[in-house]
Amino acid sequence: MIITGVDLTAVRVNHRGDWVFVFVNTDEGLRGLGELRAGRNYAGRIRATKALAEWLRGRDPRRIREFLNRFARTGCDRDTFGAVSALEQALWDILGKSLDVPVYTLLGGPVRDDVRLYANINRASEDRSPENFASLAARAVGEGFDAVKLAPFDEMHRDIDSAADAVPGIARVQAVRRAVGSDVDLLVDCHSRFTVRGALETAAALRELDVYWFEQPVSEAQLNAVVEVNRRCGLQTAGGEGRVTGSEFREVLENAAMDVIMPDVTVVGGIANLKSIAEMAETFGVPTAPHGPFGPVAVSAGMHVMVTHPGFMILEYGWGEIKWRRELTLSSEEIVNGRIRPGRRPGLGVELNPDVLKAHAVTLN
Repeated sequence: MIITGVDLTAVRVNHRGDWVFVFVNTDEGLRGLGELRAGRNYAGRIRATKALAEWLRGRDPRRIREFLNRFARTGCDRDTFGAVSALEQALWDILGKSLDVPVYTLLGGPVRDDVRLYANINRASEDRSPENFASLAARAVGEGFDAVKLAPFDEMHRDIDSAADAVPGIARVQAVRRAVGSDVDLLVDCHSRFTVRGALETAAALRELDVYWFEQPVSEAQLNAVVEVNRRCGLQTAGGEGRVTGSEFREVLENAAMDVIMPDVTVVGGIANLKSIAEMAETFGVPTAPHGPFGPVAVSAGMHVMVTHPGFMILEYGWGEIKWRRELTLSSEEIVNGRIRPGRRPGLGVELNPDVLKAHAVTLN
């Protein structure tokens, strides 16, 4: 079996940008599917994907490690890692289809029957009032999710230095807690908006709300600050979504910088690297909760890894962004009570609906 070419297609999701999918074609008719980290500014990753596609042409798609060893290593730029991440997902999809087994079987088999999701409600609307956040959270819980996340400080300036300056964001968290009750886990993403002092004061204000985790309160470029907040804030901390290589995560783990790591399958080089990073974290006693509020292919890729990983905590799901998400896949994501079921379809188990792709297509240069 050899690769005959790579195709890319994109759909417009909402004001936050696009989803981009990568198809790897073979001479035996098998077609692998991956998802590229997209959003609004992804031209560099498109160029990198096209360049890697030329290298892949004529090669055996099942030689995944060879591909990773060449292109997903320290020193490669972020666009290359993003391209590798998408193409590598597609190679695993082909491998599973060629053997007629799900990818999770190739990774050692499941250790659980389903994977818990949290509903990231932050992308579901441009209305950022406390009342709207509360309404969205209640709807997600009504659909069966028992964990929800919001990023309540997004439109605020960086380097927030006190809880008093964070009051509008705190009010949003309070509104969501009132709306969902005490039995639902509530996750707060800060997107690095705080100084150490501001993060500690805001964490103190959030403690009474029984926050499940306090995500990326300060810039991860300042590791000492991350360590200090983790040590002193009194909340479970999470982060790492922008880290690329295993060595970058090892730095976090060796310094006890956060309680939960959030590697992103569209960033770290794909499925194999996500698994190896999660296994490294497990040796430090740190659970993995992959980042990824993207489309159904990225969610499936993360799910296939995490259903095999004993140290898994929870997986991100971009809830409520588009009404046609279920129609985008020919067999819908199997989500029951906020858990996604891996199913038994070969490969990643995801096939996209060409009619829906066409209806929402975006031209790629």
